[in-house]
Amino acid sequence: MLSVTSLQLYLLPIDEYNMITQKEAVSAIYNCVKEHEKSLIDEKAFLISLSVGIPIDDFYEVDGRLTYRGLVNGYVADCEKYLSVIDKYDGKTILNASLYMFNLIRRGITGKLDEKALKLLSELNLFQGYS
Repeated sequence: MLSVTSLQLYLLPIDEYNMITQKEAVSAIYNCVKEHEKSLIDEKAFLISLSVGIPIDDFYEVDGRLTYRGLVNGYVADCEKYLSVIDKYDGKTILNASLYMFNLIRRGITGKLDEKALKLLSELNLFQGYS
């Protein structure tokens, strides 16, 4: 997903007064993608929603941090617990675990899973109901 700043690059009028080089455009888009990869908000929300059993619509982002709305205290505690588990892992592991679960649930496909992602999914108790 591209952020507003990278979309604005595509919408800029290109003329002799407002020229933006291809290198600048690629750099801006790369930075937006890297920013998204750092937070992995959607992937974290997906894994937590599977673990806790609540709709993914109850999650949103505030200042780059995953937040929950309208949840009773028990669910908030569970979400915090699972988020602290997820935050111990690097972005690549979180992404791999999220993609694995998506493919398993939506397509019935079990792919190869690296050891770290396997450990993450085990800590989230996701192999009990989906494997």
